[in-house]
Amino acid sequence: MSSGDAVLTQVVLSHSGKMLFVGTTNGTIQSVKFPLVEPGEWHEHQAHSAPVARMCISYDDQFLISVGEDGTIFSFRIIDKEGRMLKRERDSNYAEEILITRSDLEEKNTTMSELRTRVEELKMENEYQLRLKDMNYNEKIKDLTDKFIQEIEALKAKNENLRTDKERLESRYEEEIHQQLESHSREVQERETTTNTKLMGEYEKYQELQARSQRLQEDYERQLQEMEDAREKALQELTEHYERKLHEKGIMLDKGADDLRKQQREAEEIQRQMEEDTDQEILALKNHYERQLHEQCDENLKLRGDTGILKKKVDSLQGEINELKGSINQLKQEVKKREGIINSLRNDIEGMKKEIQERDDTINDKNLFVFSFRKSAFMI
Repeated sequence: MSSGDAVLTQVVLSHSGKMLFVGTTNGTIQSVKFPLVEPGEWHEHQAHSAPVARMCISYDDQFLISVGEDGTIFSFRIIDKEGRMLKRERDSNYAEEILITRSDLEEKNTTMSELRTRVEELKMENEYQLRLKDMNYNEKIKDLTDKFIQEIEALKAKNENLRTDKERLESRYEEEIHQQLESHSREVQERETTTNTKLMGEYEKYQELQARSQRLQEDYERQLQEMEDAREKALQELTEHYERKLHEKGIMLDKGADDLRKQQREAEEIQRQMEEDTDQEILALKNHYERQLHEQCDENLKLRGDTGILKKKVDSLQGEINELKGSINQLKQEVKKREGIINSLRNDIEGMKKEIQERDDTINDKNLFVFSFRKSAFMI
């Protein structure tokens, strides 16, 4: 490759891919615009007096280092036309090769050969140990096999003994279950008889209490009705009696008033006829009539007192009626208590019925258990 009279010896491309540097046999270094264009553009710099042997660019595209065959080394700062340094657009890639000296390499090879020899020795030793272990394990397996055969024989004999015991226990359990079933059936019959007797007795008591309660209720209602009738009758008689007396007294008052008016008229007439009567006779007549009037007032007061007494009697009769109502309420409470006793007896009857039902369920469960036990024993 040549450029004019010079021959190209080195070509280096910048990491950014924008600059291309070329070394020649004349010792010059050319900076070529990249990518290449037609016609080409470059700048030439004289660096060495002999051909350029090697060139490289720093990792950040800032410096160009060249080495010539004349033994000189040059370092150039890379700038653009405006005098600005190039910017690095990407990171540099590191080489995967690792430099090592010959002595280190020989030492490494020696170590590797020693390790291979050691590995072979360890393999042989492991194979020997494995053979020894196989022999020991075979002996142990043989011993264990003999031991297990003996244990199996012993277990077979034990199994036969257990089977014999099982058959004997099954026969004994069947007899016991049969006896328990018979005793349970007898007990159930006895309990049913006892329960029926109790139920009949309680039912008779209930009927008796109900009849007694009915009789008491009827007696109390009859007594209450009789007392109410007697009270109304007495009240009516007293009312009629005092109304009759009041009517008679009213008639007497009217009659007295008429007599008084008549006597007043007579007195006036006598006064007109006898102007010469003395004041003493007038006062006597006045006192006489005032006394009669006072007597009438006293009689009226007495009638009022009798009326108050009648009212008190009516109030006392009302109190007696209230007491009778209280006794009736007490009797009703007693009836409620009796009804509570009857309800408790009914609850007891229901409880006994539930107990009988539970016993029947227990009997059924036992029968199912006996049936399943017999079935399992038959299958065995």
